[in-house]
Amino acid sequence: MMEAEKQVVMASSSSVRKRKRRRMRRTIRKRRRRNEKRVKAPSSLPNDVVEEIFLRFPVKALIRLKSLSKHWRSTIESRSFEERHLKLAKQACMDHPKVMVITEEDPIREIGYRPFTDIGFRTICLESASLLSYTRLNFPQGFFHWIKISESCDGLFCIHSPKSHSVYVVNPATRWLRLLPPAGFQILIHKFNPTEREWNIEMKSIFHLAFVKATDYKLVWLYNCDKYIADASSPNVGVTKCEVFDFRANAWRYLACTPSHRIFYDQKPASANGSVYWFTEPYNERIEVVAFDIYTEKFRLLSKINPAIAGSDPHHIDMCTLDNSLCMSKRENDTMIQDIWRLKPS
Repeated sequence: MMEAEKQVVMASSSSVRKRKRRRMRRTIRKRRRRNEKRVKAPSSLPNDVVEEIFLRFPVKALIRLKSLSKHWRSTIESRSFEERHLKLAKQACMDHPKVMVITEEDPIREIGYRPFTDIGFRTICLESASLLSYTRLNFPQGFFHWIKISESCDGLFCIHSPKSHSVYVVNPATRWLRLLPPAGFQILIHKFNPTEREWNIEMKSIFHLAFVKATDYKLVWLYNCDKYIADASSPNVGVTKCEVFDFRANAWRYLACTPSHRIFYDQKPASANGSVYWFTEPYNERIEVVAFDIYTEKFRLLSKINPAIAGSDPHHIDMCTLDNSLCMSKRENDTMIQDIWRLKPS
């Protein structure tokens, strides 16, 4: 009995101590609140100041901020803010170059990785060779074959697989993606079911497309004609065909006038100064450069090409864009010297 009473007394004294400690903590919190200085709400800042602050934030941070305030969402989603943020991002990329590495398979093999439908996007700093970010996205329709990727256009990429109907536009920074309808030749090809040899030899020109922006974004797919791509609805019966994807109409359309030169299959198109460029296949031991104006949608041949380029095997030359100018390069096998020519804007 005495032991039980002692336990009751100890329990009651313990509860008293706990209540005292709780009261003391509440008192300390009240004193801290009184001593804290009041901070003005973010909404009290001028709009231009808020916008200038937001312009310095990365895309992922802006996505989080949009969910905190309707006013902030309106500011971040405005066309003027998007254009200014993109301009600053491009300048920052020039000052501190970065590359995007896109892979079908994840070498780390994370838990939950789904082959053929998951693609990894890694941003790497060229100065330090360090990994800046990694994003893994799932493409529901899947590719199930090797994929081809366009050049970046304002941070957007087009990913497609010639052997399937899958064509996606994706923004890795925001994790946004959009499935596009298949191009006309993709539908035609699958009716004939080409062999592996025909895919690898006769149909390589369909592997690359150009992702550009005029007034609106466009996909430009120029390819050589062959027995599998005879479309009665196409207005052109020449040696090449070109399809352009209209994002507003969500549909592909054929262009009536296309080059009379077959394009070289193993070269990605390059875009600069409002045009897209392709090498042609050699003809009479000479290659040409085809240019496509993204505003007028007209093709032309470049009139003056450096003789060292024009007389070369297209396997040994390359085409790229540097500072929004078209550049062509050639490496001499004996000296291993890389010569680069830059096209002057006309």
